[in-house]
Amino acid sequence: MTPRNVLIGKVHALAKQLAYDEATYRTVLLTQTGRTSCRDMTWAQLSTLTRALEHLVNGKPLPSSDTHPVSRHKALGRGQALPTAKQWATLTGMAERAGWVGLQDFRLLAFARHTVKVAELGEMTRSEMSKVITGLSRMLDQRKIGEGS
Repeated sequence: MTPRNVLIGKVHALAKQLAYDEATYRTVLLTQTGRTSCRDMTWAQLSTLTRALEHLVNGKPLPSSDTHPVSRHKALGRGQALPTAKQWATLTGMAERAGWVGLQDFRLLAFARHTVKVAELGEMTRSEMSKVITGLSRMLDQRKIGEGS
């Protein structure tokens, strides 16, 4: 087995440990490397992905990556109201309370994709942002109740 295939196997094993479904797994790959399949990744991308997943398995925060800042203006073409600065600030704070790395974290993107069916955070309208914030608030409340029991 080549070292590349060993890394691919490690990525799959780590994703299984994290209990990712197919959609979450593909979101992780896309947000961390820009690719949706391990076979399309370079050695460096595979190494970065493996490191990120190892951090998550060990309960550590993700290594910082400032490669793709969130664009807040993609919803302009949809003709609907854009999220307010206060909504963006609220979402950032809630993501950090969830233990995520702000707006850059793939777990937040996966949550938004599941909640309002957008491909990127910047595509959300004001009402969609409100739904994501409400859902995240409920998730955090449930987590708090679960920890208190």
